[in-house]
Amino acid sequence: MWKILETIGTKGSENGDIILEEESYLGARITLEKCEKYYTITAGIYGAMVHTAFCDEKSCQKQYQAMKKDIQEFLEQDTVETKALQFYEYFTRKY
Repeated sequence: MWKILETIGTKGSENGDIILEEESYLGARITLEKCEKYYTITAGIYGAMVHTAFCDEKSCQKQYQAMKKDIQEFLEQDTVETKALQFYEYFTRKY
C-alpha cells in the first residue's frame, strides 16, 4: 500500500517541482518531478538504495508506475541480503 504525500508543488531532490510523491508502508518512497528540461523519478528503499531516473513527458507516468511496481514486488518478498543486492543492481540498470 502506498500513501500519497502532501508535497505536490514543492521542490524535490532534483530541484524540480514535485508532481507526485508516494511512500510505501514497507519502507520506500518514489517521487516524480518536472524539471526545466526533463522529468525525474527518484526511488528509494529506506536504508538501502536511492536511484534517480531521467525521462520525458511522454514516458514519465508509465516509468513511474513501472518503478513503483518493481519496488513493491521486491518489498513484499522475504529476501536475503545477496538477493537484495541483486535487485538493486537490476533496478538501477533497468531504470
